[in-house]
Amino acid sequence: MNVKWLSIIKRIRDGISRVFIGNEPVIQTLLATLLSEGHALLLGPIGSGKTTLARALASIIGGTFKRVQVTNETLPSDILGFIIYAPSTEPRLVKGPIFANVVLLDEINRAPPRTLSALIEAMQERQVTIDGTPLELPRPHIVLATMNIVEVELGYTQALPMAILDRFMSSVYVNYVSDNEETMIVRDIDRIERELSTLGSMTNLGDITGLIDDVKNVYIDGSVLNYLMNIIREIRRDPRIQVTLSTRAPISLFKLSRALAYLDGRDYVLPDDVKLAAYPALMHRIILRPEYRGSVTPIDVINDALGKVPVPHYVETPVK
Repeated sequence: MNVKWLSIIKRIRDGISRVFIGNEPVIQTLLATLLSEGHALLLGPIGSGKTTLARALASIIGGTFKRVQVTNETLPSDILGFIIYAPSTEPRLVKGPIFANVVLLDEINRAPPRTLSALIEAMQERQVTIDGTPLELPRPHIVLATMNIVEVELGYTQALPMAILDRFMSSVYVNYVSDNEETMIVRDIDRIERELSTLGSMTNLGDITGLIDDVKNVYIDGSVLNYLMNIIREIRRDPRIQVTLSTRAPISLFKLSRALAYLDGRDYVLPDDVKLAAYPALMHRIILRPEYRGSVTPIDVINDALGKVPVPHYVETPVK
């Protein structure tokens, strides 16, 4: 791997860690999602730093950041934008928040169906259509969405439809930090807020697109790819699953595994990369049958599949 890329990755990691204290695996997964040109679902309790994480990511890559507080009255135009028509002037396009490099949709599961449907084109095709005109989104582009799981479980809000869930490459659980880390955050809050606006000097969008293109050169052996696919097939056979995994599941697992290997400084994928990527790539896609909810979790299903699928081993051939 190019030494330049390794240096940039270290700067990005270190920069985010200065303002988003703790939860290092969350940073790793989010960076892997960005380098795979995917989108991420941020789960966890309120006040756990999800907005700070999104702002830090946008700032560190030198990109733009927009946040939308989603409600049941949020319209597609509130996110995508609209065209203004006036009698004496040419029509004028007003671009919505979706055109930022990093878009945070807070409490996405509060959005009405029409607004959720408008997101599908943006997340899948990296473009939006406004008044019949297709418009490309910037590169890099990542949609981060939060969802309050507690409110879903209590029935206050609805769960996201599968058509939207399946378009998120990864999901990460952002939990509260430890007591010591919380004390550190409170003590350094002025520094954290100040540095959030200065992280952009560490890198630029050109560097990020270069990283994204370089990740595609990471090699995955046929045996590791078969291992990946066997995990998917094992989960599909699980009788506790209500909805089978779509082809986007192995694609997301493949891309995340490749990016995690790259972030670890390698240009090849190991089975351990696949194991590590399985949780963020598959957790939000596993819908359990009603009779198993409460006693089984998606993590249990993934653990069982990883325990059943043989890991490929490489035996060195002795020299004669």
